[in-house]
Amino acid sequence: MAGEAAAAKQAESHEWGCSGFVSALGEDAPLLLGGEFVHAHRLAATMIEWVADQVAHRHGHPAEHIAVTHSSSWGAHRTHLLYLALAELGLTDVTLLSEPLAVAVDYVTRQRVPNGGSIAVGNLGGSGSSAAVLRKDEPHDSDGVPGAARGPGSGLEFLGTPVESGEPAGSDLDDLVLERVRADFGDSVSRLDPAEPRDRGAAIRLRAECSKAKEELSHRESSRVNVLLPASSGEVPLARAHYERLARPYLEWLPEMLVQAIQSASLSPEDLEAVVLAGGPARTPLLRNLVQQRLYGTLPGLETIESPVRVDGSPELVAARGAACWAAEALSAETDRAVAGAETSVLMRVGAGEDNSPSASSGEYDVDGAEAVIDDVSSDPTAEPPRPPVEVEPMHIESPPQRKALKVVKLSLAALLIIFGLVMTVMQGFGGSQQPALPGVMQQVGK
Repeated sequence: MAGEAAAAKQAESHEWGCSGFVSALGEDAPLLLGGEFVHAHRLAATMIEWVADQVAHRHGHPAEHIAVTHSSSWGAHRTHLLYLALAELGLTDVTLLSEPLAVAVDYVTRQRVPNGGSIAVGNLGGSGSSAAVLRKDEPHDSDGVPGAARGPGSGLEFLGTPVESGEPAGSDLDDLVLERVRADFGDSVSRLDPAEPRDRGAAIRLRAECSKAKEELSHRESSRVNVLLPASSGEVPLARAHYERLARPYLEWLPEMLVQAIQSASLSPEDLEAVVLAGGPARTPLLRNLVQQRLYGTLPGLETIESPVRVDGSPELVAARGAACWAAEALSAETDRAVAGAETSVLMRVGAGEDNSPSASSGEYDVDGAEAVIDDVSSDPTAEPPRPPVEVEPMHIESPPQRKALKVVKLSLAALLIIFGLVMTVMQGFGGSQQPALPGVMQQVGK
């Protein structure tokens, strides 16, 4: 169980609830979930399976391919563990890609970025934040040939080293709103007992209301937090200006991380085509202003040009959309390879009645762009053209019934002979062993 249903159930059985386990993925120590020890990569695979089941239930069929985003700091060890856990659940058509790459894929799919252009990505998620710089080049196939049919995301590559930190995070901003509520309902909040299901449910609902109020402040000047506690209830008003004063020290981390990522790529902010902000907290207008001031505050004439800082209308969905685009590109590449293999592995013979004259093939061009010259091999239009060499794989032919029956008889006779030999060996072994005679009998024989 996951999602909102799991959050509601956690109030009754908190020992079976777990959150934030992705940060523990790759560690040797398992997590205690109820009375069982479970590794974090198995919990992550179970969550992905639940999402895949929800998609299959909504669309009526399972997904053809699954793309999962992860932290840019993950290495081969963590991805390998997650791949193994997903394979145990029967999910094999899975692609893992980092969150900055997914955000960049979504942006270059929707906006025009020239080949050789670079973009910076700042992602502020629920458990941490990251910054990276990526460059868009012409997509190439595995053999180095430019792939015009591939999507724009296939030509992205990282420049420098991505920067990642556990702060700021969306949960930190939720805590700021919760502290504001404590100022008015401190006694009622402090009396909540984690061991009581009723109090746990009230605490979970209160935190959800704080998160909702934080999101409303991204497009409204004020909001209210509905407080429903066992001891008291009410509303806490919260203005955007007050919230931004509280959140400013946390939001200032992301612009500094972007500066580090740009310096690691040996670039300057003026060299970037765009700076893309993603994640739920990117809705906060203050974050965009801070990034603008930190990267381009000293650039002359910036007021007269369009800001290079970009924020999507749904920044919390940007990474998911980019992962979906990446999965579509992976499916398209697999389909192209399958079609190319089918076209090159089957040679069809053209009938003599069809028009095989040079005029019917005027659309073929050679490498240099000149029209291909097709030699007329015969003046007779009804003559069959020479067939190209075809390598035919030998087909396995079953043996005739008589030979098969004879082979079965021979095998049966051989088995009978082996069984007869074993029986004779066992009988000789029992017959050759003589029992020792009694002492009285030996004395009579001696006399």
